Amino acid sequence: MIALPIIVLLLILAFKFKNLFKKYSIYLYLLFLVLSTIAYIFIDKPGFTLFKMGYLSFAFFYVVMLVGALPKKQPKPKENIVRRDYSIIGFITIIPHVLYNIFNVNIVSNGPIVFGLITFISMIPLFITSFPYIRKKMKESSWIKLQKLAYLSYVTLFIHLIIHSTGANLVMYIVLFAVYIVLKIRLILKNKSLVNKA
Repeated sequence: MIALPIIVLLLILAFKFKNLFKKYSIYLYLLFLVLSTIAYIFIDKPGFTLFKMGYLSFAFFYVVMLVGALPKKQPKPKENIVRRDYSIIGFITIIPHVLYNIFNVNIVSNGPIVFGLITFISMIPLFITSFPYIRKKMKESSWIKLQKLAYLSYVTLFIHLIIHSTGANLVMYIVLFAVYIVLKIRLILKNKSLVNKA
């Protein structure tokens, strides 16, 4: 359940301080890169559980998912700047978790971890093309098509989480995924309705 309060905090920050993300995004990337490097070096030490278990990165990614499933006219941190920054930071902070599992978990005897690897690999092109400089080099249509990889990442991420969770954490992940699915379907139906009325 540790990821839940982090998700709430990140949502509040996205609502209240989105201009700070726009102004200091590079510094935030560097900060979390340093923190992630330190976390990996001291991964088994107390205080780095958020990185080791992937709770911090999941919180960032879930906010990205949630914001993308909200209607545009609803007051919220819908601006791409927040989703972009959160997705970049989410990827940076997942690296210690991925490296730890690659070097410390037997993939052959722990098959379900493959879903986590698929998630990470599918996020790499999304991470690279999230930077404005890279995005400007791409055609808009190509960039939009590439972003559909995010849905693969979402599905494999939740499969990974559900397989490896028990008790309260399992219930939390199922509920969070259900909330996202409901909001996303609602948004799709609403957009379809607006198109039909046009």
